[in-house]
Amino acid sequence: MQIEKCKLQIGVAVAALLCAFPCFAQDEGHESETLRGRVVWLFEAMGEEHGVTVVPEAEKRVIALQTTDGRLVPIVEDVRGRGFRRDERLRKMGVELLVRRFDDSPFAQVIRLYEIKDGSRYELDYWCDICAIAMYELKHCDCCQGPIELRRREVK
Repeated sequence: MQIEKCKLQIGVAVAALLCAFPCFAQDEGHESETLRGRVVWLFEAMGEEHGVTVVPEAEKRVIALQTTDGRLVPIVEDVRGRGFRRDERLRKMGVELLVRRFDDSPFAQVIRLYEIKDGSRYELDYWCDICAIAMYELKHCDCCQGPIELRRREVK
């Protein structure tokens, strides 16, 4: 009975993710792009780079990718984007992001996340060893409510 309940929860979670991430839908008005850099708090970076001062409650409101050439690209904070808020380890590493860029918007939506380390690429997600399911932000497992771990898989 417990296994059936877990399977049902996994099915619901997969359906929700497919609705939340229509990454593979062909839609006019956007294009995919690969960007490298480090994820930062947008307004902290603007303060450091340009001397911009914001009110304290806005300092950690928007996340952005600071690209290797210095551009700041704000990140849509959906389930994948929220991962950068919830796990500071992701903000301390060099990353490569496959993103969706929308016409007439500076924001980018994260489709895939890679860590760049020592000349290698590692795809990142969160993994539950009990349920064997991947998730995109640090939290308790959607299925068993147990702990999950940051998973790195080298991409050849």
